Amino acid sequence: MRRWGRARYWTLSGKTLVMVFFLLLLFVFMILERNVKPALVAIAEARAKILAIEAITEAVESEIVQTVKYQDLMFIHKDTQSRPVLIQPNTIEISRLAARTTEHVKNRLHTLEDQEILIPLGQATGSNLLANVGPRIKVTVMPVGTVSVNLVNVMEEAGINQTLHKIMLEVNTKIRIVVPLVVTEASVQHQVLLSQAVIVGDVPDTLFQLHMPR
Repeated sequence: MRRWGRARYWTLSGKTLVMVFFLLLLFVFMILERNVKPALVAIAEARAKILAIEAITEAVESEIVQTVKYQDLMFIHKDTQSRPVLIQPNTIEISRLAARTTEHVKNRLHTLEDQEILIPLGQATGSNLLANVGPRIKVTVMPVGTVSVNLVNVMEEAGINQTLHKIMLEVNTKIRIVVPLVVTEASVQHQVLLSQAVIVGDVPDTLFQLHMPR
């Protein structure tokens, strides 16, 4: 009888230990769900944006910037004393530029689907000591498909009676970020220097509004 009683005692203790272990595991999971997952998503979003910006920059600089000149995009009208009176955009060339840029950026963004982002779970804790500890969480980046392109004016002083006119190419897009059990979208906006020129004389009061034709 004593042996049976001891066996029953140890059986009950084993069940209790399993229950305690299960509750402890559930508690740890809740902590991870509440604190670590938002941090993990934020890290994944930051890394995904860096990849997207690099892809946009590479597409614009390799396929667009090298083939575009300032005089292809802007007409500077001068008076009889060679003073600039009007800066007018070449809308036909800008329209072509918009189509080319959109296509190249889309193609480059699609290559992100083949790239893996692996984030150590310990990095989501914010601890430098645990930054490289834990299993690697795989993050997938997918372009949503919408890409909009605009030209942006930037005027800077370049010396006495001189103005540096920069034309920036602004690309806006969205990417989808897939982390285990989480799918989120992030907006990406990036500007790349397209072309520039020094305008001698006062900048004309009549300036265009730079927008890509739709």
